[in-house]
Amino acid sequence: MNSWLLEISLGPVQGFIAAARRSRDLWAGSYILSELVRAAAAKMIDQRAELIYPLAPRVQRENPQQDSNLSNILLARIDGVDEEAVRAIASAVKQAARDRLASFADTAMRDWQGAGVALRNDLWKSQVADAIEAYAAWAAIPAVGEGGRPAYRVAYDNLKQALAARKNTRDFAPMFATDAADKGAGVPKCSFDGLRESVLPNERQQFPPRFGLSRGEQLDALGCIKRVVGRTERFTALSRFAADGWLKKLDAEKRRELAGAYERLVSDDVALATRSSGSGGAGVFPYDGGLLFSERYDIAARDCQGNAAAITALADLGKVLRPLWKRYGRPCPYGVLLIADGDRMGRFVDQSQSAADHQRVSDAVAAFADRVPQLARDFGGQCVFAGGEDLTVFLPLAALVDSAFALHEAFTTAMAAVVADLVKAEDARPTLRVGAAICHVLEPLGVIRQRAAAAEKFAKGEAGSPAQGNALGLKLHIRSGHEIGLRLRFDDLAGRAALAAWQAAYTQRHLPGRLAYDTRAIALHCRATGASSGVAEGEFRRLLDRARRGGGAEKINQALREELDKRRATLAGDAFSSATDATGLLRLADELILARWLSAATEDEVSAAEGAQ
Repeated sequence: MNSWLLEISLGPVQGFIAAARRSRDLWAGSYILSELVRAAAAKMIDQRAELIYPLAPRVQRENPQQDSNLSNILLARIDGVDEEAVRAIASAVKQAARDRLASFADTAMRDWQGAGVALRNDLWKSQVADAIEAYAAWAAIPAVGEGGRPAYRVAYDNLKQALAARKNTRDFAPMFATDAADKGAGVPKCSFDGLRESVLPNERQQFPPRFGLSRGEQLDALGCIKRVVGRTERFTALSRFAADGWLKKLDAEKRRELAGAYERLVSDDVALATRSSGSGGAGVFPYDGGLLFSERYDIAARDCQGNAAAITALADLGKVLRPLWKRYGRPCPYGVLLIADGDRMGRFVDQSQSAADHQRVSDAVAAFADRVPQLARDFGGQCVFAGGEDLTVFLPLAALVDSAFALHEAFTTAMAAVVADLVKAEDARPTLRVGAAICHVLEPLGVIRQRAAAAEKFAKGEAGSPAQGNALGLKLHIRSGHEIGLRLRFDDLAGRAALAAWQAAYTQRHLPGRLAYDTRAIALHCRATGASSGVAEGEFRRLLDRARRGGGAEKINQALREELDKRRATLAGDAFSSATDATGLLRLADELILARWLSAATEDEVSAAEGAQ
């Protein structure tokens, strides 16, 4: 009888998490995947396997404070069995995950059918059965080590090679059997990602509002499951975080009046809004913020025709909202989706030589993940997913930069002890990279998540370089089609201070909205005409001398002008700028534009920033 290492990978992660059109879809996908992993890990424990990661106490929720999401990889040691027993354990563990998904599916099916929705049962069953990809590999732990490696490390290296080979031989089963190849003909595809057929009936009916179906929206089985799970947990919508700055402008009495009008909208017979309980801003306004935006309000008014209770509740909300819009302006319609991941984590984990080392790494990463939900709440946001160093978070605009730096600091602190003990080479030291997409709330959530993932890749920088990762990548996606990016390293404290200074200056109306775009225009004009750097710098200083504070009454004060020119000079001396932006004006312009947007609380302020172009 031998000892074995067994690793199981569950997924696809993208299918469970990224396929989403609403905030609750995104959260529900993360939650479901984590619960499938929990069920699989619990089965490993039942089979007397020693879990290496995730750690058994976290799987069994022994400490309520240690309840972050579980990542989709399981590693365990199994002693005193033969290979056939290992194979049987792997099969049982994969089945436990499938059984857990089936329980989610049964609950959702009862909910939909109880509401009188005639789902396509044959498609439902096949999609649920085919939803999970589960790959397993195992390797025997030799009696002695090889080539200077301990026995555990030899087995672990063999295991990784075997699992990689297994993943490269994926099972590509047809969607339908040969004798039923036309089964999906004419059936609309799911609106989430267009990959699977919709299980909703052909005859479009008036679906109960609680499912949150937009006109013409189609859902596959997983989409239907997400709509039930997400509703149960009352996850806070991205629109609530976009409206955060505007809500804080209202006095307490106005917020109470607004909350009173919103309360009717969350009732089961109306279901045009949801009550929130998890966000940092819940006490300020404990509801989703969708209907605070005029476009969403108009869409809801159009879609609820025929529902007398909804029409009345919307009309009452409008009586409260319109005076607020007139006095305070309309809320800023841009929110933030943040995605973070670890850099060099593979090289870092490879420093482990024993199961104890792997367990220490797992515990440190999980301890960081445990802190993320409260950190998000501290900045008025909400954690969607925290599986180790892999994070997804909703945030208000104003809190973006500070929260990203706080996440980086928490990661560094949580990993410090195990890094000090295991890391022998600097290129194996793990860091955190954070990507954040600033997008309009009417953009499909799947698109917003793709943009956040692109921002996270942007934060990574050049792979293999000493400056890889350890940075915040900001991507502003203006609805008119423009995209502006800024990469800020976490060790660039001067850059962080500068961005905070510009943000404060815009909030206090010490800077005009046009300054950033005029700065960019100077840089582009001088580049096009072949003017020297000295000419461009002189033109910029003249611009600062002429520029007026917000409102146009006074010039920018001398200290702020000097601070702007000093920052330009710093950016000009940067290695990146020297090749692409010798004057530093283009990067300064991007900093100012992003700071202008980060300071916006109302639609008028956003319009001013867009109109300044």
